[in-house]
Amino acid sequence: MGLKGALLILVVATAGSVFYLQSSNKQPYEWPRNGYFGPGHPKQDDTTIRPFKINVSEEEIKELKRRLQTARIGHEQLENVSDFTFGFNKKTLLQFRDYWLNKYDWRKAEAQLNAFPQFTTQIEGVKVHFLHVKPPANKYKTVIPLLLAHGWPGNVYEFYKIIPLLTDPNNKLKPTIPSTVAFEVIAPSIPGYGWSEAGHKSGLNQIATARIFKKLVVERLGHDKFIAQGGDWGSAIVGNIGRMYPEHVYGIHMNSVFFMGNVKGNLLLLAGTIVPKLVYANREFDNFSFKTLFLEIIKESGYMHIQATKPDTIGVGLNDSPLGLMAYIIEKFSTWTNAGYRNLPDGGLLNRFTQDELLTIVSIYWFNQNILQSQRYYREFFADQGVQDFSGSYLKAPTGYASPPHDLGERIPPEVAKTMANVTHFTLLQEGGHFTAFEVPVPLANDIFNFAAKVAPVGVPPSKAKKGSEL
Repeated sequence: MGLKGALLILVVATAGSVFYLQSSNKQPYEWPRNGYFGPGHPKQDDTTIRPFKINVSEEEIKELKRRLQTARIGHEQLENVSDFTFGFNKKTLLQFRDYWLNKYDWRKAEAQLNAFPQFTTQIEGVKVHFLHVKPPANKYKTVIPLLLAHGWPGNVYEFYKIIPLLTDPNNKLKPTIPSTVAFEVIAPSIPGYGWSEAGHKSGLNQIATARIFKKLVVERLGHDKFIAQGGDWGSAIVGNIGRMYPEHVYGIHMNSVFFMGNVKGNLLLLAGTIVPKLVYANREFDNFSFKTLFLEIIKESGYMHIQATKPDTIGVGLNDSPLGLMAYIIEKFSTWTNAGYRNLPDGGLLNRFTQDELLTIVSIYWFNQNILQSQRYYREFFADQGVQDFSGSYLKAPTGYASPPHDLGERIPPEVAKTMANVTHFTLLQEGGHFTAFEVPVPLANDIFNFAAKVAPVGVPPSKAKKGSEL
């Protein structure tokens, strides 16, 4: 490493540490015990749980096709750029538009989405949509409630591959997962995403979401204790559930670390970049570079600054153009799945996903007009220092981390992860990126079962995961 690189790392680490020290000197953040995000003055919630089915009208489908047909594309691909380094390239854009317009079948996707039981209920003034999938009756000796929390730019559709593995593992994964254990899955849509109502007032942030999801699982569904799992924003949500309600969780499982920076963690990242063999026990991290991590996040986080400051401005344009929405969302499924895909002509989009799967994610945003509301979630987080401080504070609940090799930046070493949470279970997955449940559901499901064996009630036996190395 050159002198400039070392200095850059030192500056970044020092700045992060100073920022953390300044914020940590403040009074402890008192998170609100209740909230109301419905229209008008606070009203009592309708606690009824109602069955829900997705049913997009033919008029909406026709309107989508009309907009795709008349989409205005006024640029040409740069002659010397044939990949995704400038963003979604034109050739792939036209291919996806043609498929969405002429071959994609929303009704088929709708039937798949409606295959799992789903419901709505009102919590803190907003309608909350959730999947609630139980194991077959009397088949499993131990059934553990499991909350799954999604992130951006995803939605609950990310979980449609992994849910059958969790709720009926004996049918799907035998013999890697024991037949005596299964999960009862509760997968809510974050308010403003999918079919959950957006807040009518500001303040519906990652702490409020944690509170709403806890009310759903404990107060509406009657589970006093559960495991919570998530990635992306989902990791912040479930982490906050563990901070706020430790008495209600067996443990918290994540497939991405929500690293807000702390003194010890930053120093370990710096020292581990210079002398990794002295800092990190696992040889996986012998070439770890904080500089690479930092620069990769800078490359991929332009969207974050926009959404964290003026989400309503860009949201108007994306909500009005299905083609613009598609490019904005699907491009994230390229680089966030594997940074190397940025250098491929098609962005590597079909290496892990099908066109139907990617367009179903986008179609959910389009038909529900989610994009602006989902982007506000960034503003809610970054505009409130108290929310940032709390979400980055040490998580005492037992925490499991399944680390995919191709998440944004580089893997976070376990020594660093342990400065953020009580990490009792750490697994280096051998494949997968940021959208782990969507990309590699089998190894992730195995890891959730292994984590449950450590933290859940007596009688939950450990499983033997075939993929991934547990540390």
